[in-house]
Amino acid sequence: MKKIFLISAFFFAFFTLPSFATAGFEVGIGSGYVFYRDSDTKDRNNEIGDKNQSIIATDAAFLLPMNENLMFAFGGDSVFDLRWNGSNHVYLIDYAFLAGFRVYPNLGGLFASVDYALGRRTDFFSYEGEKDHESTNWGNGFKFSLGYDFSYHLSSFAPVLVASIKSMPRGSSRDNLFTVVLRLTKHK
Repeated sequence: MKKIFLISAFFFAFFTLPSFATAGFEVGIGSGYVFYRDSDTKDRNNEIGDKNQSIIATDAAFLLPMNENLMFAFGGDSVFDLRWNGSNHVYLIDYAFLAGFRVYPNLGGLFASVDYALGRRTDFFSYEGEKDHESTNWGNGFKFSLGYDFSYHLSSFAPVLVASIKSMPRGSSRDNLFTVVLRLTKHK
């Protein structure tokens, strides 16, 4: 299924190369919540606690219009889950490359998108002066989004508000990342 999705995405991208002249881009920042299912990660997070925690979500994408209601998008995203307690800390950084489609169903700037995600997570942690880091294996997942594009049918900079859920396998477990991001976009 994932291979078919990737082949289709690259096939459509190849035929939209002339649309690079009308390509757009967007960058965003927001926050969210991560549902960890790995018991080691949960235990490490519980030791630090969530009293001092910040979750920052970032993303960037290039947008290639295929027709008036469909865009091919590719880019990347990151979610930084930062937890600390005194000199002890756990920093969990999820990052992924994305490629997918965005559909506008003619309801103003409302859109839905589905992206194939290739990513992993790197954890940095320090307990009582002992520092270490580890990374998960690369995983293949999907990101589903629903948003509103205030620049739809305009050729100017405008905000886009997006809520997303990304499901990423991590070896024997799976992380689910929920984010809300405010993006700045430019079409055409």
